[in-house]
Amino acid sequence: MHGHEMTFEPARTAPAAPQDPHAGSAPGLETTGITVPSFGWTGVAIALHRLQQQPTASIVVVRQADHLPLVVDVETNSYWWDTPLTAFPAEPVDIDVVVEAKDPAVEASRAPGTDLDALLWLIGNNSFLGELAWWLQRDDRYKLVRWPNFTMLAHTPEQMRMTAMLGYTFLPVSELANASESDPSEARRLVNAFSLMRLLRAESPEPAAVAATAVGSATAPSDPAAVRVAPQPRRGGLFSRLRDRLGL
Repeated sequence: MHGHEMTFEPARTAPAAPQDPHAGSAPGLETTGITVPSFGWTGVAIALHRLQQQPTASIVVVRQADHLPLVVDVETNSYWWDTPLTAFPAEPVDIDVVVEAKDPAVEASRAPGTDLDALLWLIGNNSFLGELAWWLQRDDRYKLVRWPNFTMLAHTPEQMRMTAMLGYTFLPVSELANASESDPSEARRLVNAFSLMRLLRAESPEPAAVAATAVGSATAPSDPAAVRVAPQPRRGGLFSRLRDRLGL
């Protein structure tokens, strides 16, 4: 991963509670006692994304040094944590991530949770070491399906510029960074966060279009009269005009 060497160590967890053999569960997904590797917020992001794709009656419990447990319920888009997000530990120490089956008695006694989006924003921005999340494809194009509520998200002007572009058109992450004159790692962090918040739509490049472009380049006509000259881009090309239109 571009020179980063990461060592994954198993997360620690308490023994799983006995399972009722007659209790219903989604096929192929055991819940109580599932753990993911302990490597910062990346493990939390993986666990949350997994439950987003395959919903079950489960919660994600995150334990780390010097903090009370964080409990996340993807199904209700809520979380419970005594740590305020203004004190969010970007580099958590000694973190364990466990996916547990919900306990109906505990859930009934639990106070209403906090909306999950602001927490997902921070987790997405602080996971995968600035690389693209494992479930995203480098060559896919991304676009916002709805505008994030930036009044509740700590953000930078650079993130606002990139968000405006994702709200306007589909862009691969590399072109998003280029168009907004941002560091590629910052563009990847933003896309990771929006993906975890389920704010993105993705489009994969068409294989036929890619093949046709390659074939067309290899079999360009030899008659100069048959060659059409592409119009010259104005003021630096599409992305400069896009920045102008967005007022960036």
